[in-house]
This record gives sequence, C-alpha cells and structure tokens, in this order.
Amino acid sequence: MKLNKIFNTLSIAAVAFFATACQDTDAQYSIPEVGAPEYVSITPAESDVLLFGDKVIKVKFDKKVNFMTKNTSKITLNGVPVKKALVLGADSVLTIYADVSFSKTQNLVIPAGLITGSQGDPYDKDINVTWVVKDLPANKATEMTQKLGWGWNLGNHFDTSNMDYGYWDGATPTAATFEALAAAGAKTVRIPVTWTIHMDENNVIDAAYLDEVAGVVDLAIAAGLNVILNTHHDSFETEIGSAALIPDKAEEYAALITTLWTQVATKFANYGDQLIFETFNEVHSGDDWSTGSDPQFAMLNNWNQLAIDAIRSTGGNNATRWIGISGYAANIDLTIAHLTIPADDHVMVAVHCYDPYAFCLHPMNDDGSVAVNSWGHNADPKKSISGANEEYVLAQLYKLRTAYIEKGIPCYLGEYGCVWQSTESANAFRKYYLEYYCRAAHLAGIPMFVWDNNAKGSGNEANGFIDHANGAWLNDSETVVPMMVKACTDDSYYDFETIWTHSPETPATEEE
Repeated sequence: MKLNKIFNTLSIAAVAFFATACQDTDAQYSIPEVGAPEYVSITPAESDVLLFGDKVIKVKFDKKVNFMTKNTSKITLNGVPVKKALVLGADSVLTIYADVSFSKTQNLVIPAGLITGSQGDPYDKDINVTWVVKDLPANKATEMTQKLGWGWNLGNHFDTSNMDYGYWDGATPTAATFEALAAAGAKTVRIPVTWTIHMDENNVIDAAYLDEVAGVVDLAIAAGLNVILNTHHDSFETEIGSAALIPDKAEEYAALITTLWTQVATKFANYGDQLIFETFNEVHSGDDWSTGSDPQFAMLNNWNQLAIDAIRSTGGNNATRWIGISGYAANIDLTIAHLTIPADDHVMVAVHCYDPYAFCLHPMNDDGSVAVNSWGHNADPKKSISGANEEYVLAQLYKLRTAYIEKGIPCYLGEYGCVWQSTESANAFRKYYLEYYCRAAHLAGIPMFVWDNNAKGSGNEANGFIDHANGAWLNDSETVVPMMVKACTDDSYYDFETIWTHSPETPATEEE
C-alpha cells in the first residue's frame, strides 16, 4: 500500500512537471511573426555607374530573405534575364550575377513577390533600379578635352639620353611631318625632351639645343597644333628613391629641377597658349614601375611644385600657361592615390597607360615566337592577358573621369599605343584595341596621345605610325590614325556597340 501510494504520488508529480515543461517549451520556442522584408539598398548604388562586363549586384533587405533560384529568369537587366540570382546562406542580401552590355542606361527589374521573408511573406513591390552614365559636365576640364583632342608623340627624338649615335628616331622633323598630322585630324603633338645631357657643369642648357627644340615647336604650332613640352629621360627621372632617402641628393635634384625649368620657361615665355608644359615624364625609383613608397610620393609632389614655381616665376604667358603634372611612373592608380594637385588654376594631370603591356609593347618572346597576339572578348585565351580586356580598360579610364574630369581638373593620357605585329589576325586585334581604347577615353573625357618612336616593321616596340621626317604613313596608319581620331570625336551614331560587334575572332590556325 505504501509503495502504491508513493508510486501514484510520483506519477502525478511527473505528469505535472511534464505539463509545465511543455508549456515552458512552447513559450520559449514559439516563432514570432516577422512579416515581409523591406528593400533597403542596392550595390552599386543608383548614384554610381554600372559599366559593362560581368558584374555582381547586391540587393539588401531589412531582414533575412529567401529566393527560389528557378525564378532567376524573371529578374531582368535591360529586358534580358540575369545569369544567376541567389541568397548566400541565411542572409538579408540577394546576390545577382549579370552580363552587363554596352549602354549608357542600365535598368534592373525584380518583379514583386519573388523575394520572401523567413515565414514566406513576400515583398510585394517591384524593385526597379536605373543606372545612368551621365554626359560629361561642361567645365574647364572638358574644355581642355576639346582643345587637346587626339594627339601624337614625337618619341625617341629629343628624348635621347645618349647622343653617341644621334637621335634615336634617326629622323629630322620637318614642316611636312606636322602638316600631315594636322591633316589627319590631330590637334596636339607631345614633344618629349631630355635636357640634362645638354647642360654644362653649371647646369646651363646649351643655347643651340634650346633653339633646335624651339624650331620644332614652331613647326608644330605653324601647322595649327598644340604642343606639350616636357622633361623626359632626364637624370633625375629614376632617382627619386635616392632623393627621398638622402638629404644631399634631395637638395641636388631640387636645385637641378628649378634651374632647368627656369631656363626652359624663360625661352618660351612669350609663346601663346598653344604651348603647354609638362613637368616630368615617368618619375620612378630604379626599376620599380608599379609600387613606389610614401616618401617617394611626397618627394614627387614636392618636385612638381618646384617645377610649377619655377615656370610661374618667369612671368609673361608662363604666369597662366597650362602645366601638366604626373604621379609616380605616370601610373593611373598611383596617380589617383598619391598625387597632390597644387593650388593652381592652370594645372592638368598627365597619366600613361599601355595595358596590357604584353600585348601593347612586348608581344614577342626573346626567341622571336609569338607570346601575345590578341585582346578582348574574342581573344585566344592562350595568347592573351586575362583580366585586362574591354571591361578593365573602360574601368581604368572611368576612374580618371571620376577623380579629375568631373571635378573640373583636366587630365590627359600622355602616352598609349600598341605595336605593329607580324600577322593579319594579330593586327586586326591591334586595330580593334586602338579603336576601343580611344572610344573609352572619349567617354571618360580624356584626350590621348599615341606613342610614336618612328620604328618601322613589326614586333616589340614597333610603335611607328607616321614617318618623323616627312609625315608619310607607316604600316596601316593611313586607316588606323583616322580611325583613332574618329573614336576620340563626338558622333552620336558611333559607340561601343558598333566597335564591339566588329571585334575580330581568333582563326583556328595561323602561321606566326
């Protein structure tokens, strides 16, 4: 009897405890009503631009969401289904992968009901987002774009740092040289000049050399061209590393830069605004073209200011003459990141770009075989450079538009180019690259000047476009130069889609 009574008591207690536990569990684990998600933001933001290429778009909500991947085709960009859309794990972001085509306007539509909350409550409104590449602003930067237009470099002539064998281009420029350029549609010629090897022990520039440079400047101006005159391959160009570390070197080069630019500016003080000075070319440390250091960036900013001060101090038209300045190695990314723009109303930013280098300047192996012979979306993957195609080029140039042009700071591409190669297919890709590059620069508001070293034939460094002595066409330049000029000129019926659809294709086999 006592055992039965104890057993019954324990049973009643257990039932009571179980009931209480169940009540606590239900209370603890009941699922709250969370409701439908709300759209918060999108990346890239509507205030940004969505440039073409393979892009990732992220749509953020205020709570965790669900999405059925079978509905991907219902999400469209410019009316075309996106490639993929999914929620990565338990997340509040819908990630969309899209192939963005050429268009100044990109419109993304996510229909209502495709996105649901954790309890299945749908977001019941369409998400409709539009990105627009706006027209270039009307400011002094775009005024200079129109003034400078498409241009050309008199390369490997005055920028000869060793005169033992004469001028490297083996030519004497004539009036015909610049008249041919102007007739082809060029607006500007950049004349690179090495000065320091023509200085005496007191750093005085040889008067005859100054006159010779001035004579060529006169020929270009007489042909109606603007002229950009710089320092190029001078003794300090690769020595910024030592100048940044050694005070005596810093003092030596500061004095040299000041006296050099004082003399050059004095010589040209009465020239009109067709003449533009450019402080330096591609200042870098030794063989380091792509990294630099904070002390070197600071030193180059100081050098640019020294050159500007020297030029302005000579008076005359130099008081308001336009002056180009460049960042480390004239590299686009390093310039944007580290160049300090002086407080001066007539300063421009100069950059260079030969990307991808292996296709543009060094397509041949040392044994003469072909290393790189194609570029862009139809390129041979085995003989091209991945990650440096149309999307990359446009993005690089658009960085300059954002950093400078849209802020009213003129910027120009002082050097670009692509060598003549040995096969019809490779040169078709070269032509496509040059046309595309010029049109991308036009969209960014960047004037550009092709590098021409008067090299005839094909292969590495074969950057000849016109004969420096007489203006005659080299290689296929009779068609390529007008093509580049057109690509750098306003034309509402000619845009990326036109260029893209005419990209060459790599042949199945080709003799190299």
